[in-house]
Amino acid sequence: METKGYYAAVGFFVIVFLSIGLIIGLWLSVGVSTKSYHYYIIYIKESVAGLSVSAPVKYNGVDVGAVKKMALNAQNPNQVEILVAVEENTPITTATRATLNMQGLTGIAYIALFNDKEVEAKPLSVQPGQKYPVIKSSPSLLTRMDVAVEHMADSFHSIVESINTVFNQKNGELFQDTLSNINAITGNLKENNDRLNRILKNLDISTEKMPALMNNVSQGMEQFKQVSLEANSTIQTINNELLPLFINVFGNIDGLTLRLDDFTQQLSDNPSLLIRGQAPLPLGPGETSSAGMKTRN
Repeated sequence: METKGYYAAVGFFVIVFLSIGLIIGLWLSVGVSTKSYHYYIIYIKESVAGLSVSAPVKYNGVDVGAVKKMALNAQNPNQVEILVAVEENTPITTATRATLNMQGLTGIAYIALFNDKEVEAKPLSVQPGQKYPVIKSSPSLLTRMDVAVEHMADSFHSIVESINTVFNQKNGELFQDTLSNINAITGNLKENNDRLNRILKNLDISTEKMPALMNNVSQGMEQFKQVSLEANSTIQTINNELLPLFINVFGNIDGLTLRLDDFTQQLSDNPSLLIRGQAPLPLGPGETSSAGMKTRN
């Protein structure tokens, strides 16, 4: 009887210890979290290859949550709808953006959250028709690189087409003609090299003589200035001395001309003036004609 009770007690303690060990193992493997999470929806317009459920969600490189679910958007199959759980103290606002990043060389993808400084940060709320708030997404680095490479390829293609347009057959012929003309000009320059050397030598000599020439020009200008001063003095003398004399002479000539005009008019009216002379003036009151003397009463 005592033996059976001993085995029963041993079995009981073994079961208890096994249960405790199993609970501890589950706790260590799964972990017990006391953090609270908020759920958000992210719509990504690119491939999410490498991203899996339970993949980390990082805000500025810090783990703040995990991916809970991924599926195609029922309304737009070109978008992937991702449900993420983020710690409640994470500053998720209208300025928060989500993008797909790769971790190291392993190619493991995760969701990266960051703040767009060009957008005003406001509390993020649930929009009509949505179950959870939606965090807007931005293209990943690989997508941006792919778009940049595509643009570069288009630009390179445009450059090649432009080059082909420039170097078509007609322009090629014109280019050949231009090269021929340049060769001809070069040949002429080579043939006239001695002549150009002489011209340059003469130009050098002329340049050396230029100061003397400028000095002669300066002296000529000084002499011209002196002559101008003397001419001004002569003109001033004529104005002050000769011009009044000429004016007086011309005035006398003008008076003589008037008297000649008057005499000519009288002679025209009475030609006998050439024989009898001019008639005496009529006598005034109290005058007599005897002896040509005047008497008064």
